[in-house]
Amino acid sequence: MSKSRGDIWFVRSNGGQGSYPINADGWRVVWVFVAGMAASGIMGAVLAQTMETWLWVTITGIGMAVSAIWFMLTARAHTDYSTTYNEYVKDKNNA
Repeated sequence: MSKSRGDIWFVRSNGGQGSYPINADGWRVVWVFVAGMAASGIMGAVLAQTMETWLWVTITGIGMAVSAIWFMLTARAHTDYSTTYNEYVKDKNNA
C-alpha cells in the first residue's frame, strides 16, 4: 500500500474506478454523504412550500453538490488505488 494503514479508509472497487469503504471511518464518510443528500432533499421539500421554484431548486442543488464534492474529495484522499476490495479481503483473511 502506498499510504499508511491508518490513513486508508477505502480501496478500489472491484469492477470500476470507484472506492469501497473498508473500515469504520470509510463507512462514516458514506453515511455522512447519504445524510447530507437526505437533508438537502428534506430542506428542498420544506423550502418548496415557501419559495419560488427556481430558488428552492437552486438551494437544494447546492446542498447536494456540496455533499457530493465533499464525499469525492474525502474518498480520493483516503483510497488505496493499488489494491481492489477482493484483494484486500483475501490479504486480510490470510493475515
